[in-house]
Order: sequence, then structure tokens, then C-alpha cells
Amino acid sequence: MARTKHPAARNTKQHPKKKLQWTAAEQDTGAGPSTSATPRRGGRRAAAATAPGAPAQPRVKKPHRFKPGTVALREIRRYQKSTELLIPFAPFVRLVRELTRDASLEVTRWTPQALLALQEAAEYHLVDLFERANLCAIHAKRVTIMQKDIYLARRIGGRRW
Repeated sequence: MARTKHPAARNTKQHPKKKLQWTAAEQDTGAGPSTSATPRRGGRRAAAATAPGAPAQPRVKKPHRFKPGTVALREIRRYQKSTELLIPFAPFVRLVRELTRDASLEVTRWTPQALLALQEAAEYHLVDLFERANLCAIHAKRVTIMQKDIYLARRIGGRRW
């Protein structure tokens, strides 16, 4: 299970916020409290929000956010259930054709079945590499995969085909 931080719970029902109260003399003059008695917390915005007759701004509701790691775990489960290829086919084909053009002038054409087989092999290799790098990160008592984990996983080796 992923490690998460739990913030301290605030119970606002027991201790409501105190509001500034004006004396009768200050309300008659309209000047508000004197500068020496003005609380310093909040600055100008707090004074403008508590001033009598100030228009109340509507509260904007924040969009819902999941806790850190929840969406990642959901995506992991989703991709482990599925069998579809994760790399888009067209960019992969462009990359293969570019590498082929740089490496050899003799090979200029690829069959779709050969490209599909190459893509499946490449994705299998990447998934295997990330699994081994994840084991290296867990061994180092970390949750996040780093570049040194991938280097170590490649150096240790594993399956060769």
C-alpha cells in the first residue's frame, strides 16, 4: 500500500471563528476601530471583508481532488487488467522507420505484422525493465523509481532474448 500523509483533523464545530465587533461610538462615526486597536491578522483583505456594507463575495467551490497516489493505483490496476498496447502505433512506426533509415539503406519497407511484433517486444522489454527497477527501488526503501534504479536493473541483467 502506498504511504500517505494524514493532516491533523480540524474540528471547526466546537470552536467557531471569532468575529470583530464594533462599539456603538465607532458605528456612529463610521470610522471603524482606531488604528491601535485594529488586529494585524489578515491585512487589508480581512479589513475589507469585515467592513460593514462590503459586498459579500460568493464562495467558489474547489474541484474534487483525490489523495496523492489514489489515481496512480487505479491506473496500475487498469493497465494490469488490459492487454492493449500502451505506445501509440503511428509514432512508434515513425521511430522505427527513422532508426531503420539511419542504420541501413537496404531495408526500406516493413510489413504491418513485423511492426506489430516489434512493438509488442519493445513494450514487453520496457515493462520488464520497470518491474526490475521497481524492485531495486523497494530494496533501497523507496517508493519512487529513480534513474539509478534503471541503471542497476540493466546492469544486473535478467532475461536476455
